[in-house]
Amino acid sequence: MTRADLKIAAALFLTFVGLYALLAPGHFYLLDASFKLTGAENVVRRGQLHFERDQVGKESRIGTYFYPGRNGQLYIHFPLGGLFCFIPPVLFAGAITKIFPALAEWDVAYSFAAANNIPWAAATVVLLFWLARRLGWPPRRAAAAAVILGVATPLLPYATYDFNEPAAAFFALLAMALVVVAWDERSIKYPLGAGLALGLAFTVRYELLAFAAAAGALWLVFALGDRSRWRGLLLFVAAFAAVAAVIPSYNWYARGGAGNFAYNTLPFFTNLTKVRFAPLEDGGALLFAGRFLWVYFLSPNMHNVILYCPLAAFAVGAAGVLARTYGPRILFLIIPALGLAAAVLFTTYSSWAWGLRYAFTFWIVLAAAAVLAPRRRRWVRVLFAVCAGWGIALSVVAVVADYQLTQNDIAVAVIGDPTQVNYRGWLPEGRSRPRYSQILWQFKYAGLAVARTVDYYVHRGELRWLDRPPPGLKGDDRALLDIWPVYAQVRCGAPAAAVWPPYLLLLIGTVAAARWLKRLVDRSA
Repeated sequence: MTRADLKIAAALFLTFVGLYALLAPGHFYLLDASFKLTGAENVVRRGQLHFERDQVGKESRIGTYFYPGRNGQLYIHFPLGGLFCFIPPVLFAGAITKIFPALAEWDVAYSFAAANNIPWAAATVVLLFWLARRLGWPPRRAAAAAVILGVATPLLPYATYDFNEPAAAFFALLAMALVVVAWDERSIKYPLGAGLALGLAFTVRYELLAFAAAAGALWLVFALGDRSRWRGLLLFVAAFAAVAAVIPSYNWYARGGAGNFAYNTLPFFTNLTKVRFAPLEDGGALLFAGRFLWVYFLSPNMHNVILYCPLAAFAVGAAGVLARTYGPRILFLIIPALGLAAAVLFTTYSSWAWGLRYAFTFWIVLAAAAVLAPRRRRWVRVLFAVCAGWGIALSVVAVVADYQLTQNDIAVAVIGDPTQVNYRGWLPEGRSRPRYSQILWQFKYAGLAVARTVDYYVHRGELRWLDRPPPGLKGDDRALLDIWPVYAQVRCGAPAAAVWPPYLLLLIGTVAAARWLKRLVDRSA
């Protein structure tokens, strides 16, 4: 990339970091993230991956979030990559509190961890810009393609959640981008880099093994007719295996068996699949297939993989023209994603997200292919505009309304499948109401911070709750705070006074970065 391209990439990154941060709610969505953060803090502060029983606290968490391992020590269920994603926020929070001791009143690590996906999502936008430039796109078009990926796909809402899919998707797209841009080169660094990146993706989400298998199979097909491809394939597989081997090694060390992935085991997915598809099995194979297609491709519920990212379907339809334009190498953006899609749709599901959460990686990789697809004919441009426009509309809905809002009743009313309903009884009353949405809550939180600051000074330091948390809540019990939409992390007047000004500065900085991006793009035309 030229110096001008690097500037555009920097402007893109800053713009999307600001945009995603402005739209982020600032709190965890699932209790899982709380325990991942606890695990990261355990690694940083104690230098150990295991937990003592007195650290775990409630006995009910053993078997749910922690797994008994060697010497009776407890190990967290989650993949190591997802756990390690929370280490940088912990380190950064420690540095910040040393520089500004007053912030020790806040749970700074929690705040940074809640925003952990923002840099991954922004980096994915930059990665698409780099890929487009390497494929010969002019700077203006490449930047426009990157912006579309950033706002017209689930990349936007997932940047504001605490799930680890954005990190896995970044590494998966990086791996395939390295293959695509260097397919005709003989340098060993590209296949090695691709294998390493995909190995890191696997450590974050185990489902990426299907992605790696499909990529390797496609590479093998190409290598059958060209022996010069063999070295690259072997390097790719070796690099992937070297990184991916960390997981079975950890399983053996922590749990006594290389294949013991805690709750991410084959029996777990088998049981999950039985629960998922049991209500659909009555009526024979034909009716089952029809219901399966309805659930995943036609219905309005959260499992519809096209509804939440229509650009992914556009990419599949445009595979032929993509291959004719860029050569068969571009299929590395499509075939592995479809391989992962097949594995995910037939074995797993997750409704705790904006759409099918486990679909996020193949959504993003396919959407990257979609924005790179040539659109010479008018009807193709119109279709692309419709898909992108629908994606942008969904992004707006995702940050204005609760991401689970569309699921609870529609799944039962349309499909009659109670297993697709969220645990409404477990979630606090009002959890899926618009007044607790992300972007609206930002303004409510800002007003709350200002009001509490005034209250602090008027009453000479006496802090009063304007929005009281649930009764009986203990200060050190984050389990309920993580799912309760009340910013209980603001515990004293001084930090409260500091909340709203940085939010304004963030808004100003985002606008400035966007203007800088526009100037750079205009200058490159």
